[in-house]
Amino acid sequence: MEELKQAIAHADDDYLVGISNKGIVKRAYKDLSAADVRSGFIDTTADITVDNTQCVLRVPLVKSSCACPSRTICRHIVTAILWLRQEWGTGTTSDAAETVSSKQEATAVSAEKPVTAGTKQETNGTVPVKEDRFSSEGTGVSAAPPAPLSKAEQLAQELSAVPLDKLQKAMKKQYYTAFWEKAKAGVLPVMDGSTVITADILEENVTVKLLSPLGYSACTCHSKELCRHKAAVIAAWQLTHGVLTLAQLSPPEEKTAVTDTERLRRCLTQGIDFLEGIFSHGLVRMAEEADETSETLAVLCHSAEFPEGERLFRELGNRLGAYTAHSPEFDTDRLFALMMHTYRLLTRLQQETDPQQLQTLAGTFRDSYHVTEAMTLVPLAQQPFTSLTGYQGTVYYFLNKGENRTALPYVTFSDIRPTMYENSRSSARANAPWGLYGPCSILMQSELRLLLPKVSGIRLSSSNETKAMQLSRPNLNQPAVYDRIYTDFRRLIEEHFGGEPTDGENLVMLLPERCISSSFREITQTHTIVAEDAYGQRLAIEARYHSQRQAFFDQLALVGQQMQQHPEKPYVIFGNAAIKDGVCRIYPIAVFDTITPPRPIVPKDTPHRGDPSCRYFLSLFREYREQLCDMIQCGLHTFTLYDSLRDSAEECEQSGLTFLAEQFRQLADDLSAQNHTYQRDSTAIIHRLSRMDTYLQTGIRQTEIGCAIDALYPHEEDSVWQCTDT
Repeated sequence: MEELKQAIAHADDDYLVGISNKGIVKRAYKDLSAADVRSGFIDTTADITVDNTQCVLRVPLVKSSCACPSRTICRHIVTAILWLRQEWGTGTTSDAAETVSSKQEATAVSAEKPVTAGTKQETNGTVPVKEDRFSSEGTGVSAAPPAPLSKAEQLAQELSAVPLDKLQKAMKKQYYTAFWEKAKAGVLPVMDGSTVITADILEENVTVKLLSPLGYSACTCHSKELCRHKAAVIAAWQLTHGVLTLAQLSPPEEKTAVTDTERLRRCLTQGIDFLEGIFSHGLVRMAEEADETSETLAVLCHSAEFPEGERLFRELGNRLGAYTAHSPEFDTDRLFALMMHTYRLLTRLQQETDPQQLQTLAGTFRDSYHVTEAMTLVPLAQQPFTSLTGYQGTVYYFLNKGENRTALPYVTFSDIRPTMYENSRSSARANAPWGLYGPCSILMQSELRLLLPKVSGIRLSSSNETKAMQLSRPNLNQPAVYDRIYTDFRRLIEEHFGGEPTDGENLVMLLPERCISSSFREITQTHTIVAEDAYGQRLAIEARYHSQRQAFFDQLALVGQQMQQHPEKPYVIFGNAAIKDGVCRIYPIAVFDTITPPRPIVPKDTPHRGDPSCRYFLSLFREYREQLCDMIQCGLHTFTLYDSLRDSAEECEQSGLTFLAEQFRQLADDLSAQNHTYQRDSTAIIHRLSRMDTYLQTGIRQTEIGCAIDALYPHEEDSVWQCTDT
């Protein structure tokens, strides 16, 4: 009987609501004053009759039964518990009880303050758990304690004892990884209560109730076992109360490897042979179907689980096709860089023996996204997208003014589909992501608040776990937008190009003070605006004509004209920043004439120029790179200008570039030596070209930054802008 008394004493209203529901508890309080309640035999169980309905109360109370048709804890059982609690003088008062008693003048019950879950108290033992439907092994709770514990303490003790591996098994791999990413971002289920812990998983619209014994916890997914929602709430409780740490929650690293290494090796061999053939014989003697061969290699890379190779060979095929078609978009320098990069990757993979490193180099078919903090997004622009790797669609650009705006000032969402396969879905997405209704174009119609956003770099995922709220109409005249606008072009270069080089976009917003020139070049089909800031610093805003963006191209020409005629009118340019030919260039995405940020206060001191020597070395590096590109166009087997290579070696020696000088001498010797043998193997020569290309690319990247800063302050004799002003 003592055990039953303790169970009745600790069954406060929160616990009763947990094992039934709030409505039943309210109804039981109403019935208590008028119901005919009689007690029968009471020992380890209690026979209580409520309005001629027999109830049997057992420990734990969730195992009590009633003669009525209900199969759950009904109002008769709750009324019997309340009656016994009143008879034994262990009653408690809750908000529900007070509400009912004020209306029905029910019997008053004394208040007992519950112990908060997780409160540390000195005990000599623990409470046994009668049954745990989560596992046949139970939760690891030890034998009965000599000192009684409250329901809150029992629940806290049982929650602390659930092992992590059991939680991981219940949540399964994908759900557990998503839970850990949310925990890192500080997003956990909202928990409330002590005797019964109620938690809401908002993104899934699920409510979990944890009570002692844990095996009788409830979830709105209606699972009787330890479902993923219960496991997530238990893990969140353990993390909140210090039972677990984020480091302990970290999922084990996924160790994957290429499953068919033999197929990958064959694919690598075919790719290397294809590239060596082009290097040896030259682009001018390349087979007309070389672009189709490259596409075939891309398909082989896909079947060999080599996604990075598939992407590279698909782009290579498009560039080779542009060469054979004499397209104005063809760029020898980009083709040479792509071929060198692909060759280096293939040869490195061919020599790699570590399966894990092999998988890392092979790449992934899908980008991995991680959960980050909530974002408040201001829509900026959208533009059509077409890539040489066989994808097309639309990219949407947003300014992030949320808590993580420093790390992610801009984010994008891409509605892109592959076009390289037959029957591929080339149409646009039918509906907007993140639970919004309508086409993707509605993303540009209002500011958005994203809950549980997933990002990879600056790209947003369309995950169903992410939810969006539409806040208000877009407003670009606000401090969050003003803070991102550059009025000092030198600061733009230093902040975006002064650190480690990145492969992603350099999205910027800038406010020019005036337009120096606006012109169109028919040869390159580009329109260029040379803009100047309040400090007299210049950069180029350049757009190449594309049929999909003809309206924007015409608008840019009109903007250039308006900037010259009305220098007092502010125009904010949003685009992608890059350094090309020693000049900082902005490739515009959108132009705004409605943003009116405050004009900068110009100091009297003129900023100093960059290092003039950078321009000399940049021209030197570009000249050597053009020399290598010419060599690839005519082919290594037919190149005979050895004297020019030796002249370049002497010039490098005089400029202090000793490594490059030695490489040019060795290259000249290797090429001349192959004319005296019939067994022409270009592998060693191509490896030397690869080393020279890496060196030249590094040199160009470093000197371009200095040149771009120096070019901000043009002298009258400077010719760096002539390529954009004609």
